[in-house]
Amino acid sequence: MADGYQFSGDPEVLRKYEIGKIHVRLVEVRRLITGTVAPHAALHPNDKWIAYVVTQLAAVESTLDLLVS
Repeated sequence: MADGYQFSGDPEVLRKYEIGKIHVRLVEVRRLITGTVAPHAALHPNDKWIAYVVTQLAAVESTLDLLVS
């Protein structure tokens, strides 16, 4: 906005804004998984730590995906 960031009093406008922000984070998490974590997991399939990271990020991805749908 020209006057800087402002909250709307309209719940639907707020919801759309929040979904947009959540979608950005969802894309970031997906890129982290596919670009960094998945290659690491492929190189070290028996590494408990990376398995834990994969599991946790999959849960985050799932939650964010539900929030934007």
